[in-house]
Amino acid sequence: MAADTALESASCESVLTPSITAVPAGDGLADLSHFGLIAVEGPEAGQFLGSLFTGDVRLVSPTQGQFTSWCDGKGRMLATFWLFMRGNTYFLLLPMALLPTTVSRLKQFLLRTKATISDASDTLARVGLSGAGVAAALGSAGIDAAAARGSTFDLDECTVVALGPAPQPRWLAVGPAGALDSVCSGRFPAAQPIDDAAWSLLDIRAGIPLLLPETSGEFIPQMVDLEALGGLSFKKGCYPGQEVVARLHYRGQLKRRMVLAMVPVDPAPPPGAKLYGPGTSESIGMVLAAAPTGPGQAAMLAVVVIEQLEQGDIRLHNAEGPRLTVTTSGADWGCLPMEG
Repeated sequence: MAADTALESASCESVLTPSITAVPAGDGLADLSHFGLIAVEGPEAGQFLGSLFTGDVRLVSPTQGQFTSWCDGKGRMLATFWLFMRGNTYFLLLPMALLPTTVSRLKQFLLRTKATISDASDTLARVGLSGAGVAAALGSAGIDAAAARGSTFDLDECTVVALGPAPQPRWLAVGPAGALDSVCSGRFPAAQPIDDAAWSLLDIRAGIPLLLPETSGEFIPQMVDLEALGGLSFKKGCYPGQEVVARLHYRGQLKRRMVLAMVPVDPAPPPGAKLYGPGTSESIGMVLAAAPTGPGQAAMLAVVVIEQLEQGDIRLHNAEGPRLTVTTSGADWGCLPMEG
Protein backbone atom coordinates (compact mmCIF):
# COMPACT_ATOMS: atom_id res chain seq x y z
CA MET A 1 0.00 0.00 0.00
CA ALA A 2 2.82 2.38 0.88
CA ALA A 3 4.49 1.70 -2.45
CA ASP A 4 1.25 2.38 -4.31
CA THR A 5 0.84 5.68 -2.47
CA ALA A 6 4.41 6.69 -3.27
CA LEU A 7 3.99 5.84 -6.94
CA GLU A 8 0.76 7.81 -7.17
CA SER A 9 2.48 10.76 -5.54
CA ALA A 10 5.40 10.46 -7.92
CA SER A 11 3.17 10.95 -10.95
CA CYS A 12 2.67 14.69 -10.22
CA GLU A 13 -0.99 14.42 -11.30
CA SER A 14 -1.88 17.76 -9.70
CA VAL A 15 0.36 19.51 -12.20
CA LEU A 16 0.00 17.32 -15.27
CA THR A 17 -3.74 16.66 -15.65
CA PRO A 18 -5.30 16.85 -18.17
CA SER A 19 -2.70 15.98 -20.81
CA ILE A 20 -2.74 16.69 -24.53
CA THR A 21 -1.26 14.64 -27.34
CA ALA A 22 -0.17 17.44 -29.67
CA VAL A 23 3.27 18.92 -29.05
CA PRO A 24 2.64 22.52 -27.97
CA ALA A 25 4.23 25.33 -29.93
CA GLY A 26 5.18 26.89 -26.58
CA ASP A 27 6.23 25.13 -23.38
CA GLY A 28 5.41 21.52 -22.53
CA LEU A 29 5.31 19.60 -19.26
CA ALA A 30 5.24 15.78 -19.37
CA ASP A 31 4.60 13.23 -16.64
CA LEU A 32 7.48 10.74 -16.99
CA SER A 33 6.19 8.16 -14.54
CA HIS A 34 6.32 5.64 -17.42
CA PHE A 35 10.10 5.97 -17.10
CA GLY A 36 11.73 4.20 -14.18
CA LEU A 37 14.72 5.15 -12.05
CA ILE A 38 17.52 2.81 -11.01
CA ALA A 39 19.77 4.00 -8.16
CA VAL A 40 23.38 2.80 -7.90
CA GLU A 41 25.37 3.94 -4.88
CA GLY A 42 28.42 3.02 -2.86
CA PRO A 43 32.16 3.73 -2.90
CA GLU A 44 32.72 1.61 -6.02
CA ALA A 45 29.53 2.55 -7.89
CA GLY A 46 31.26 4.68 -10.53
CA GLN A 47 33.93 2.09 -11.21
CA PHE A 48 31.27 -0.62 -11.45
CA LEU A 49 29.14 1.28 -13.97
CA GLY A 50 32.20 2.30 -15.95
CA SER A 51 33.08 -1.36 -16.43
CA LEU A 52 29.68 -2.04 -18.00
CA PHE A 53 28.50 0.99 -19.96
CA THR A 54 29.64 2.27 -23.36
CA GLY A 55 30.02 5.87 -22.20
CA ASP A 56 32.91 7.19 -20.16
CA VAL A 57 31.32 7.14 -16.72
CA ARG A 58 34.37 8.96 -15.31
CA LEU A 59 32.89 12.11 -16.91
CA VAL A 60 29.62 11.75 -14.99
CA SER A 61 29.39 13.97 -11.92
CA PRO A 62 26.76 15.94 -9.97
CA THR A 63 27.10 18.60 -12.70
CA GLN A 64 27.32 16.39 -15.81
CA GLY A 65 25.33 13.38 -17.00
CA GLN A 66 25.17 11.53 -20.32
CA PHE A 67 22.92 9.46 -22.56
CA THR A 68 24.57 6.06 -22.86
CA SER A 69 23.99 2.32 -23.19
CA TRP A 70 24.74 -1.16 -21.85
CA CYS A 71 25.65 -3.92 -24.34
CA ASP A 72 25.72 -7.69 -24.27
CA GLY A 73 28.87 -9.65 -25.16
CA LYS A 74 28.05 -9.35 -28.88
CA GLY A 75 27.99 -5.56 -28.78
CA ARG A 76 24.19 -5.34 -29.01
CA MET A 77 22.58 -2.77 -26.77
CA LEU A 78 20.41 -4.19 -24.00
CA ALA A 79 19.25 -0.74 -22.84
CA THR A 80 19.80 2.95 -23.48
CA PHE A 81 19.24 5.52 -20.74
CA TRP A 82 20.06 8.88 -19.21
CA LEU A 83 22.78 8.49 -16.57
CA PHE A 84 23.18 11.30 -14.02
CA MET A 85 24.07 11.90 -10.39
CA ARG A 86 22.02 13.26 -7.55
CA GLY A 87 24.29 13.78 -4.57
CA ASN A 88 26.61 10.78 -4.42
CA THR A 89 24.15 8.42 -6.11
CA TYR A 90 24.07 7.47 -9.80
CA PHE A 91 20.67 7.22 -11.44
CA LEU A 92 19.59 5.56 -14.68
CA LEU A 93 16.38 6.88 -16.27
CA LEU A 94 14.96 4.36 -18.76
CA PRO A 95 11.56 3.11 -19.95
CA MET A 96 9.77 1.31 -17.13
CA ALA A 97 9.27 -1.75 -19.35
CA LEU A 98 13.03 -2.43 -19.26
CA LEU A 99 13.61 -1.63 -15.60
CA PRO A 100 13.03 -5.06 -13.96
CA THR A 101 15.32 -6.98 -16.32
CA THR A 102 17.96 -4.23 -16.20
CA VAL A 103 18.04 -4.24 -12.38
CA SER A 104 18.22 -8.03 -12.32
CA ARG A 105 21.04 -8.19 -14.87
CA LEU A 106 23.05 -5.42 -13.23
CA LYS A 107 22.90 -7.21 -9.88
CA GLN A 108 24.41 -10.32 -11.48
CA PHE A 109 27.61 -8.33 -12.11
CA LEU A 110 27.93 -6.90 -8.60
CA LEU A 111 29.73 -9.87 -7.01
CA ARG A 112 31.86 -8.31 -4.24
CA THR A 113 31.64 -4.75 -5.54
CA LYS A 114 31.03 -2.16 -2.84
CA ALA A 115 27.85 -0.84 -4.40
CA THR A 116 24.10 -1.36 -4.19
CA ILE A 117 21.46 -1.33 -6.93
CA SER A 118 17.79 -0.53 -6.30
CA ASP A 119 14.59 0.54 -8.02
CA ALA A 120 14.08 4.19 -7.01
CA SER A 121 10.95 4.76 -9.10
CA ASP A 122 8.70 5.04 -6.05
CA THR A 123 10.91 7.48 -4.18
CA LEU A 124 11.52 10.23 -6.73
CA ALA A 125 9.11 11.83 -9.20
CA ARG A 126 10.21 12.79 -12.71
CA VAL A 127 8.87 15.18 -15.31
CA GLY A 128 9.97 16.33 -18.75
CA LEU A 129 10.12 20.04 -19.61
CA SER A 130 10.39 21.63 -23.04
CA GLY A 131 10.27 25.00 -24.73
CA ALA A 132 11.96 28.37 -24.83
CA GLY A 133 9.86 29.70 -21.95
CA VAL A 134 11.01 26.85 -19.73
CA ALA A 135 14.62 27.59 -20.68
CA ALA A 136 14.11 31.27 -19.82
CA ALA A 137 12.55 30.40 -16.46
CA LEU A 138 15.46 28.12 -15.66
CA GLY A 139 17.83 30.90 -16.70
CA SER A 140 16.20 33.26 -14.22
CA ALA A 141 16.85 30.60 -11.55
CA GLY A 142 20.55 30.64 -12.35
CA ILE A 143 20.58 27.61 -14.66
CA ASP A 144 22.31 28.01 -18.02
CA ALA A 145 19.47 27.98 -20.55
CA ALA A 146 21.94 27.03 -23.30
CA ALA A 147 23.57 24.23 -21.32
CA ALA A 148 24.98 21.30 -23.27
CA ARG A 149 23.29 17.92 -23.27
CA GLY A 150 23.74 16.18 -19.93
CA SER A 151 24.52 19.31 -17.91
CA THR A 152 23.05 18.80 -14.43
CA PHE A 153 21.84 21.39 -11.92
CA ASP A 154 20.22 21.61 -8.49
CA LEU A 155 16.90 23.47 -8.22
CA ASP A 156 14.68 23.60 -5.10
CA GLU A 157 15.56 20.08 -3.86
CA CYS A 158 15.29 18.78 -7.43
CA THR A 159 17.85 17.70 -10.00
CA VAL A 160 17.53 19.17 -13.50
CA VAL A 161 19.30 17.58 -16.49
CA ALA A 162 19.59 19.25 -19.92
CA LEU A 163 18.40 16.85 -22.65
CA GLY A 164 19.60 18.93 -25.58
CA PRO A 165 18.60 22.05 -27.55
CA ALA A 166 17.16 20.52 -30.75
CA PRO A 167 14.52 20.67 -32.05
CA GLN A 168 13.60 22.67 -28.93
CA PRO A 169 15.29 22.88 -25.50
CA ARG A 170 14.28 20.07 -23.16
CA TRP A 171 15.00 19.16 -19.57
CA LEU A 172 14.51 16.28 -17.15
CA ALA A 173 13.55 17.21 -13.58
CA VAL A 174 13.76 14.66 -10.76
CA GLY A 175 13.00 15.10 -7.07
CA PRO A 176 10.62 14.42 -4.18
CA ALA A 177 7.04 14.62 -5.43
CA GLY A 178 6.11 17.62 -3.29
CA ALA A 179 9.18 19.61 -4.25
CA LEU A 180 8.76 18.78 -7.94
CA ASP A 181 5.09 19.80 -7.89
CA SER A 182 6.10 23.12 -6.36
CA VAL A 183 8.79 23.69 -9.00
CA CYS A 184 6.44 22.86 -11.88
CA SER A 185 3.53 25.01 -10.70
CA GLY A 186 5.65 27.89 -9.43
CA ARG A 187 8.31 28.25 -12.11
CA PHE A 188 6.54 27.02 -15.28
CA PRO A 189 2.90 28.15 -14.97
CA ALA A 190 2.51 28.60 -18.75
CA ALA A 191 3.68 25.09 -19.65
CA GLN A 192 0.98 22.89 -21.21
CA PRO A 193 0.70 19.29 -19.99
CA ILE A 194 1.55 16.79 -22.74
CA ASP A 195 1.08 13.04 -22.80
CA ASP A 196 3.43 10.10 -23.39
CA ALA A 197 3.02 10.16 -27.18
CA ALA A 198 3.89 13.85 -27.41
CA TRP A 199 7.02 13.39 -25.28
CA SER A 200 7.98 10.38 -27.38
CA LEU A 201 7.63 12.54 -30.49
CA LEU A 202 10.06 15.04 -28.98
CA ASP A 203 12.53 12.22 -28.29
CA ILE A 204 12.15 10.98 -31.86
CA ARG A 205 12.69 14.42 -33.35
CA ALA A 206 15.76 14.85 -31.16
CA GLY A 207 17.21 11.53 -32.34
CA ILE A 208 17.19 9.93 -28.86
CA PRO A 209 17.22 6.14 -29.41
CA LEU A 210 15.38 4.76 -26.38
CA LEU A 211 15.11 0.99 -26.44
CA LEU A 212 12.11 -1.08 -25.35
CA PRO A 213 11.79 -4.86 -24.88
CA GLU A 214 10.91 -5.23 -28.58
CA THR A 215 14.20 -3.59 -29.66
CA SER A 216 16.55 -4.59 -26.84
CA GLY A 217 19.48 -6.61 -28.17
CA GLU A 218 18.95 -5.54 -31.80
CA PHE A 219 21.42 -2.71 -32.41
CA ILE A 220 25.12 -1.94 -32.07
CA PRO A 221 25.75 1.57 -30.63
CA GLN A 222 27.07 3.04 -33.90
CA MET A 223 23.82 2.12 -35.65
CA VAL A 224 21.99 4.72 -33.54
CA ASP A 225 24.68 7.43 -33.56
CA LEU A 226 25.43 6.97 -29.87
CA GLU A 227 28.92 8.46 -30.19
CA ALA A 228 27.43 11.72 -31.51
CA LEU A 229 25.17 11.81 -28.45
CA GLY A 230 28.17 11.46 -26.12
CA GLY A 231 27.34 7.96 -24.93
CA LEU A 232 30.05 5.93 -26.68
CA SER A 233 33.72 6.31 -25.83
CA PHE A 234 36.72 4.66 -27.45
CA LYS A 235 39.14 6.00 -24.81
CA LYS A 236 37.83 4.16 -21.75
CA GLY A 237 38.40 0.71 -20.31
CA CYS A 238 36.76 -2.57 -21.22
CA TYR A 239 33.01 -3.25 -21.14
CA PRO A 240 30.81 -6.05 -22.48
CA GLY A 241 30.86 -6.10 -26.28
CA GLN A 242 33.75 -3.64 -26.53
CA GLU A 243 35.71 -5.77 -28.98
CA VAL A 244 32.81 -5.89 -31.45
CA VAL A 245 32.06 -2.17 -31.09
CA ALA A 246 35.73 -1.16 -31.44
CA ARG A 247 36.26 -3.40 -34.46
CA LEU A 248 33.33 -1.77 -36.23
CA HIS A 249 34.67 1.66 -35.36
CA TYR A 250 38.21 1.12 -36.62
CA ARG A 251 37.34 -0.92 -39.69
CA GLY A 252 34.49 1.33 -40.75
CA GLN A 253 32.10 -1.40 -41.89
CA LEU A 254 28.80 -0.06 -40.57
CA LYS A 255 25.96 -1.56 -42.62
CA ARG A 256 22.94 -0.07 -40.87
CA ARG A 257 22.18 3.36 -39.47
CA MET A 258 19.38 5.25 -37.79
CA VAL A 259 17.20 7.66 -39.72
CA LEU A 260 14.34 9.99 -38.94
CA ALA A 261 11.41 9.38 -41.29
CA MET A 262 7.76 10.19 -41.84
CA VAL A 263 5.20 7.59 -42.84
CA PRO A 264 1.50 7.93 -43.81
CA VAL A 265 -0.03 5.52 -41.31
CA ASP A 266 -2.47 5.50 -38.41
CA PRO A 267 -1.89 4.32 -35.74
CA ALA A 268 1.87 4.77 -35.42
CA PRO A 269 3.76 1.49 -35.88
CA PRO A 270 5.01 -0.29 -32.75
CA PRO A 271 8.68 -0.66 -31.82
CA GLY A 272 10.19 -3.61 -33.65
CA ALA A 273 7.95 -3.27 -36.74
CA LYS A 274 9.84 -4.49 -39.82
CA LEU A 275 10.78 -2.50 -42.92
CA TYR A 276 11.14 -3.83 -46.47
CA GLY A 277 12.50 -2.78 -49.85
CA PRO A 278 10.79 -3.32 -53.22
CA GLY A 279 10.72 -6.97 -54.17
CA THR A 280 12.44 -8.08 -50.96
CA SER A 281 11.15 -10.86 -48.73
CA GLU A 282 13.66 -10.21 -45.97
CA SER A 283 13.49 -7.21 -43.67
CA ILE A 284 15.92 -4.39 -44.39
CA GLY A 285 15.25 -2.41 -41.23
CA MET A 286 13.31 -2.01 -38.01
CA VAL A 287 11.28 0.71 -36.31
CA LEU A 288 12.96 1.85 -33.12
CA ALA A 289 10.22 4.28 -32.02
CA ALA A 290 7.25 6.04 -33.63
CA ALA A 291 4.66 8.60 -32.63
CA PRO A 292 1.75 10.33 -34.40
CA THR A 293 2.26 13.82 -35.76
CA GLY A 294 -1.35 14.23 -36.89
CA PRO A 295 -4.20 12.25 -38.47
CA GLY A 296 -2.80 9.55 -40.73
CA GLN A 297 0.83 10.56 -40.22
CA ALA A 298 3.64 9.43 -37.92
CA ALA A 299 7.29 10.25 -37.32
CA MET A 300 9.71 7.45 -36.56
CA LEU A 301 13.26 6.55 -35.78
CA ALA A 302 14.27 3.47 -37.75
CA VAL A 303 17.49 1.54 -38.28
CA VAL A 304 17.87 0.68 -41.97
CA VAL A 305 20.42 -1.03 -44.21
CA ILE A 306 22.57 1.80 -45.63
CA GLU A 307 22.62 0.33 -49.13
CA GLN A 308 18.83 0.25 -49.12
CA LEU A 309 18.71 3.87 -47.97
CA GLU A 310 20.76 4.85 -51.01
CA GLN A 311 18.32 3.03 -53.28
CA GLY A 312 15.27 4.52 -51.58
CA ASP A 313 11.72 3.14 -51.57
CA ILE A 314 11.53 1.79 -48.01
CA ARG A 315 8.19 0.32 -46.93
CA LEU A 316 6.56 -0.43 -43.60
CA HIS A 317 5.32 -3.95 -42.73
CA ASN A 318 5.83 -5.42 -46.23
CA ALA A 319 7.14 -4.58 -49.71
CA GLU A 320 3.78 -3.00 -50.66
CA GLY A 321 3.22 -1.17 -47.37
CA PRO A 322 3.24 2.58 -46.64
CA ARG A 323 6.33 4.30 -48.01
CA LEU A 324 8.76 6.10 -45.70
CA THR A 325 10.01 9.60 -46.41
CA VAL A 326 13.45 9.80 -44.86
CA THR A 327 13.98 13.26 -43.42
CA THR A 328 17.47 13.08 -42.00
CA SER A 329 20.14 10.83 -40.54
CA GLY A 330 23.16 11.36 -38.35
CA ALA A 331 23.25 13.73 -35.40
CA ASP A 332 21.34 16.66 -36.98
CA TRP A 333 17.76 16.01 -35.98
CA GLY A 334 16.31 19.50 -35.63
CA CYS A 335 14.74 19.58 -39.06
CA LEU A 336 11.05 18.94 -38.47
CA PRO A 337 8.65 21.71 -37.46
CA MET A 338 7.20 21.32 -33.99
CA GLU A 339 3.59 21.75 -35.06
CA GLY A 340 1.69 18.50 -35.27
